Amino acid sequence: MLRQFVCLLVFSGVVLGSSRCHNDSHGILKYSGLPCASVRLYTDNHKGACGCGPTDLDAPFAWNLADYVAAPNQKFFDDGGNNAFCGHNCGQCVKLTPTGGGYGAVLGPPPVVLTPHIFMITNVCTSSQSPEWCSQTGKPGTNSPNLHGFEVHFNLQNHRGQVTVGLGWDNPEVTWESVACPQSFLTKWHQCQCYSGSG
Repeated sequence: MLRQFVCLLVFSGVVLGSSRCHNDSHGILKYSGLPCASVRLYTDNHKGACGCGPTDLDAPFAWNLADYVAAPNQKFFDDGGNNAFCGHNCGQCVKLTPTGGGYGAVLGPPPVVLTPHIFMITNVCTSSQSPEWCSQTGKPGTNSPNLHGFEVHFNLQNHRGQVTVGLGWDNPEVTWESVACPQSFLTKWHQCQCYSGSG
């Protein structure tokens, strides 16, 4: 009976995915030395806050629906500023790596495969759109977390199931790193209004 009880607890821990991120000495949630972020999936049929769609239409390029693109919280999007269009970090890339944990009943189970993936920023999540996840009052490093304790949040475009099906992710807890964009993303970014300055 005891063995069954212990197994049930272990199984429950895997499903619920308790957080693996912990506050460092500065109050920043980290895992394995890297800052953590919250993640939510979303679908957006507009060109987004980096202008990645035809100039004369409020519609996205096809790749902006199907590729691995993200909408971070406002203070990350504009590096602490308040621009809701053509933020400072438009076209930048981040590497997200699932920790294997989660942060509450609002999330699905952690991914089976914890392989990192690179996402390009093409949109924004403002505090008015999502006060629960995107209400940070300062950029990363200023100890200004959202309601779940994360200084950074990323909404991930999942219009074609590229995150849920392609990666097997269901709103996982992740670590994040700023990285150089691969050439495939740079080519796409050069099509956007905010790259050309026409935004």
